[in-house]
Amino acid sequence: MRSLLAVLCALFLPARGKHRATPTPAVRRFHRPLPTPKAPRPADVIEADRLPLVRPYLGGFEWQQEGERQLDRRAAAALSTTGVDFLGVPA
Repeated sequence: MRSLLAVLCALFLPARGKHRATPTPAVRRFHRPLPTPKAPRPADVIEADRLPLVRPYLGGFEWQQEGERQLDRRAAAALSTTGVDFLGVPA
């Protein structure tokens, strides 16, 4: 029979060498990558990565003018094949 001191030592001080008394399962540790810190932005910088720089209703007039200029260019190209000079609409 084992002595009381041997039982207490086995209970509170387990074997730590290569030849352990009881095998313990191997613990696999997975290291999660740390999140990358975002650089602080100055307060006076507006973040517009996914926003339009000009509102659509403000650019509509310019788009309309560009469409009219394109129609004038097409008309000039079509009339130039027949020998007619197209001067366009006076602005």
